[in-house]
Amino acid sequence: MTTSAGEILKSWVTSNAWLKSVLKKTNNARCEVWDLIHNVDTCGQTAISDLDFQSKNKAAAVEYHSHHPAIIRAGLRALPIRYEDYTFIDFGCGKGRVLLLASEFPFRKIIGLEFAPPFIEIARRNLRTYRSSGQKCSNIEVIAGDATEYELPPERQVLYFYNPFAPSIVDLVVQRIEDSLQRSPRDLLVVFSGMLTRRERAFGSHPQYERLARQPYADIYRHRAV
Repeated sequence: MTTSAGEILKSWVTSNAWLKSVLKKTNNARCEVWDLIHNVDTCGQTAISDLDFQSKNKAAAVEYHSHHPAIIRAGLRALPIRYEDYTFIDFGCGKGRVLLLASEFPFRKIIGLEFAPPFIEIARRNLRTYRSSGQKCSNIEVIAGDATEYELPPERQVLYFYNPFAPSIVDLVVQRIEDSLQRSPRDLLVVFSGMLTRRERAFGSHPQYERLARQPYADIYRHRAV
């Protein structure tokens, strides 16, 4: 098996603790600059278990940390759609950074789904204070709710996942998506960002999803029913 340049670099960084620390500080600084420019608060890493709220699926939630803008934009630019015809939904939107970047595209509507009240409050505040000359969609809302109970609107959609839950929760969400499509057949695409093994496990293992693209940090799928 051939080892890619990316894998070699990752291995080298992992074996050099000092470099990993430097890169982390650099990424944090870049994140804070982005927040400062756009007058928002999306940076940081937070263990969901440290937040003061109760939910049956709290233990299955993955730690929050901000997503790199370049990764988000690359995934959305690769979508083979007319954005105006689609609603964008971010499952586990956290502080709302993905929503803000998605607003650079002319989606019909943008929805963030989040179950942690502290993040919901921050995300909604960020929507109010966000500044960007490149914003093309202002129809944005953050919905409080559990992804395993959320009813998708019966319209064409792009669903975004930044590795938000444990695999057991992803399976439940995928089943709810299937149920929704059975009731209201429509075009539906998925952008799943995260580790390759998580991507494969989440949607790549389901034959009804055709993988349209594989990027370094995200996969793009379309439901085959269309």
